Amino acid sequence: MPYIGNEWHKEINKQPVVLYEDISQGCERFTVPVFSNPRFSMDTLVFDTFKYTTRIIDFSGNLASRSATPTFVCHCSGQCTKHCECSSSIYSPKGTVEDMDQLMWDTVRECNENCECALWCGNRVAQKGAMYPVEIFARDPWCGWGVRASVDIPFGTFIGEYAGELIDDDEATERHDSTFLFETRVGPETLTIDAKYSGNYTRFINHSCSPNVKVANVSWDYDEIQLIHMCFYTDKLIKKREELTIDYGEAWWANKKFPCRCGSTECRYQNK
Repeated sequence: MPYIGNEWHKEINKQPVVLYEDISQGCERFTVPVFSNPRFSMDTLVFDTFKYTTRIIDFSGNLASRSATPTFVCHCSGQCTKHCECSSSIYSPKGTVEDMDQLMWDTVRECNENCECALWCGNRVAQKGAMYPVEIFARDPWCGWGVRASVDIPFGTFIGEYAGELIDDDEATERHDSTFLFETRVGPETLTIDAKYSGNYTRFINHSCSPNVKVANVSWDYDEIQLIHMCFYTDKLIKKREELTIDYGEAWWANKKFPCRCGSTECRYQNK
């Protein structure tokens, strides 16, 4: 039965509101809208101080100071095979992950800018950037903003790289908010990506103790001292409007004084 009179107006007022039609401002291949929800209050100031970027920001010069010593380079024509010296045998010819356990086992090595294979090679995946559209939405007052799929996303699909400012351990310690810090490496050195003020939509992905997205180490640098990119892959078929979630890990929760509200029957942190 349709709503009429005052009840109809009340229901209209509960509908999501588009805060931004594209928070990426053209940085992605697709628009990244932000939906608020008038049914509860949300902190919208985060978007006023947030700079959208799809790549790592190297203010400290950790990447620029590398030696530029070459590493693996293939001479394949067109599509690389799993026997190519650049391949980690993770991706199918179409660039999807078929074995999620293998993905999480070690660093995934993709072809680099000096390889002779085609740009459509199945071993060039994360370096190309996100392909499937997503949107940021007001999840609830406790978990804040979240990210959901705008279309169905197949299992084993790369959906984005954790981007932000690259800082060293000392700088990371001095930053009192550890919420958006993600550990990575440049060669043997441990560094940190801080996405609090600079990053992309992955910065808004919530935790779940039963996540549908995995985070893997990936590299496609030509330099022997390689930057490890933190890349996100679907661990199941993600349906349209389904929220994307990852496991933040025990180290992240060790510093938190509030319980997890992921709602999973396997929740590990609800009794903090």
